[in-house]
Amino acid sequence: MSVTNNNPRLQELVAVVEQLYPRADVRLSRVGKDATALRLVPFPRYPRMVVPAGVNAAAGDALSRPSAGDGRLSAAPREFLSRVLSHGLGPALLPYGLSVSDQTDSIVEHLSTVLGQQVVISLTVGSARANRKPILNVHAVEGGEIGFAKVGLTPLTDSLVRHEAEILDRLPSAAAGNFILPPKLHSGRWQDHEVLLMGALRPDIRQKLRGVPTNAAAAIITSVPVTYSSIADSEWLAGLQNSLEPLRKTDDGALPELLDAFTAACGSVELPFGAWHGDFGPWNMAYTSTLPMIWDWERYGTAVPAGLDVAHYTAHQALRKIGNMAAAREALENALPGPLREVVSLATSAGLPDPRQLTAICSAYLFTIATRFTLDAHTPDGTSVRPLARWHHDVIADRLHRTVPALNHELGIHDDSH
Repeated sequence: MSVTNNNPRLQELVAVVEQLYPRADVRLSRVGKDATALRLVPFPRYPRMVVPAGVNAAAGDALSRPSAGDGRLSAAPREFLSRVLSHGLGPALLPYGLSVSDQTDSIVEHLSTVLGQQVVISLTVGSARANRKPILNVHAVEGGEIGFAKVGLTPLTDSLVRHEAEILDRLPSAAAGNFILPPKLHSGRWQDHEVLLMGALRPDIRQKLRGVPTNAAAAIITSVPVTYSSIADSEWLAGLQNSLEPLRKTDDGALPELLDAFTAACGSVELPFGAWHGDFGPWNMAYTSTLPMIWDWERYGTAVPAGLDVAHYTAHQALRKIGNMAAAREALENALPGPLREVVSLATSAGLPDPRQLTAICSAYLFTIATRFTLDAHTPDGTSVRPLARWHHDVIADRLHRTVPALNHELGIHDDSH
């Protein structure tokens, strides 16, 4: 690697490009309109993505990624850069990029072979975490968009990409009339890793933040048969207990202890169980004039309490504000109950859930997402998620204290908010 810039973010991006182009020498340089080079956006000091240096239409299109989570302020910089690149101003305003000396055995060569035409890619890599993987926006060399590809580069991300490919084959009947899935164009293996190519989902209306898409959320729950069980006898609880048992003698031992307390207090509560998307939020959807489009199905799972997606949609952003317990309480206690009640009643035959069931589903969501974060924190790339995982432990303790008063003494928590 001939990159002298010591910017860690740039180094991470270059490392991924080198994996995708295993025979290439990847160099930081001025790239002009080089047909095989990748332009850094917005600039080398803080690169967020790379786009084709020699195909203006593809570069501009890659910056235009509307989602239901867009606000005018958040979308404006992307739209500006999209116009800059589409009009061929990249060499003048964004001159730096990564030159790639050889495409032999690369992901570009693989996708070109699969599709029977030469393609170019744009690349986005998220923040360091266990499930990080490159997301490629794939275009024909003439500029027309083909879709998006996910590439697994580790055993975990390979399993997630393979799982999503399987789910896209299973869900069309559930989606019909309720939401739009990305069409699966190809799934297979490249360099012993999983690859999934999907058609792009592009909305036909301007995006704005909306409430929970209740019909879509209910349809996902019922994409498998809904069953009913007490929490104590549920497959969901058994799965969490098995996952958390190895953590009892670690610094994260508080989480399995909190789950024990929750089970003792709420194990007899009967809940409906179904499926969930697993990362259901405005960031993974866009609205058309008729139905919501929903993507990123790698975390889809079954045998979970009905309504977890609603809790994630409603509360996840507030729960990312580490240390802000007021924001967490507002989301969980005031914003969540209404849409949760509506979606669970739509998805089940049991009528409106009672307050105890709503409380249990809310806590079940917190345990599910906290377990995900905590297990991720114990992986080699998981250091960055540890503060968020620990914060969720605090939120769970607060939640149990406020909703199950009998646990106050056992948990050793005192509420000073009143």
